[in-house]
Amino acid sequence: MSEFRLPPSLSIVGNREIAERILSEIWGGRGVFTCTVANTLTSTIPGVSDAGDTPELTLFTPAADAEMLVCGKTLCMDGIPINPGGIPTPATLTMAALELSGMPVYIVNGGCKIAPKIPCFDVGGEYGDYISTGKAVKNVRESFEKGRILGRMLSKGNDFLVVSESCAGGTTTALAVLTAMGATDGNHVSSSSPKNPKELKMRLVEEALSNAGIKRGDLAKDPLRAIACVGDPMMPANVGIIIGAAERIPVIVGGGTQMAAVIAAALALEPSIAGRIIHGTTRWLVKDPNSNVTKLISDISPDVPLVYINMDYSDSPHEGLQAYEWGYIKEGVGCGGACVAAVAASEGKIDCPGLLDKVHEIYENIINP
Repeated sequence: MSEFRLPPSLSIVGNREIAERILSEIWGGRGVFTCTVANTLTSTIPGVSDAGDTPELTLFTPAADAEMLVCGKTLCMDGIPINPGGIPTPATLTMAALELSGMPVYIVNGGCKIAPKIPCFDVGGEYGDYISTGKAVKNVRESFEKGRILGRMLSKGNDFLVVSESCAGGTTTALAVLTAMGATDGNHVSSSSPKNPKELKMRLVEEALSNAGIKRGDLAKDPLRAIACVGDPMMPANVGIIIGAAERIPVIVGGGTQMAAVIAAALALEPSIAGRIIHGTTRWLVKDPNSNVTKLISDISPDVPLVYINMDYSDSPHEGLQAYEWGYIKEGVGCGGACVAAVAASEGKIDCPGLLDKVHEIYENIINP
């Protein structure tokens, strides 16, 4: 192992001491990547999610993302998951990081209406209902407990774990859970569109909390109930995985603002994991003018630093990738966490230019099979 020095490909926001300690601990180490896929019917409400060409297709996106990570192609649908306008899934960047690093990937079925056609860990979850029902997620305790067992399993023989997700509509459910827990003072979650539908999300959250009989902050000490009422099925599985793995090894929580709800829930259940996790994400999300992941995470805990990859698609020859620089996508499928992990595991040998070259190769192979 070489001595850790923060490379130009990575930047830190928040508690630098914790971030550098964890990065030095995993520098040159062996990592494993998990992606928990799930569906919430909330994603099919028009205007909530752009993680699919139509609201109905958002239900296929998690399964298709998982299939791409494992098989390099989709099995549950033709083509690849795209935003309206043909912008490709961030799984293309995740795939690049995983291929370059050789990191193993495991898919967790948190609860899918459209299940991926590949082997998955099953945690007993079912797809989520509309959060407006106030009874959005079933089997929360079972999913959490099985997730914790899985986290412990994966911590053996590995130096660190990356936990990620693909769940369309997840920033809306995250806002609902964060509000129920009183973990943040406002609507700081992001969107896969540059036009973040903040008013729609907040209206849905207020309706959901009202129907569940919950006021802001009521469930600060009962995050599993918050998830059961107004969350999505990705959450309890990932909360369990993080807690189980962090007992033994550092954890990179890869993803966007929807993973803030997972971090908040995990810390509420097990405060001792503070200082054992970092939030791995992208420059696009950290610099997004229509959300505030830095404020969101600092509200939750001063001991969870953000480490982000400085990817830049400005000079890409593909307009679909350039769109990331225009405020589209920003994060997803753990792409930021996967890149942070790839840089760390390779002791900085994997960098942004190398990742971009691999993204181009993957994207061109997909659009020109």
